Amino acid sequence: MQSAVAKWGNSLALRLPRGLAEDAGLVEGVAVDIAIEGDRVVISRARPKYNLDELLAQLEPRHRHAETDWGDVVGRERA
Repeated sequence: MQSAVAKWGNSLALRLPRGLAEDAGLVEGVAVDIAIEGDRVVISRARPKYNLDELLAQLEPRHRHAETDWGDVVGRERA
């Protein structure tokens, strides 16, 4: 399948045919990573970036537990 690069403001744009976008799971607004691999432009869905504070904020209080006492430190744990 071929397509053409078009001008979009000061940038270039590439239209993805609907079937190709559907097969790749791409919809309007989805984040993608764009990379160059040799002479190819590779577009893939972006992996989510997690923030520990945001993840912990979603933790329900009933799932928060106290520290577990595993006994005295031994061996190299003391350092």
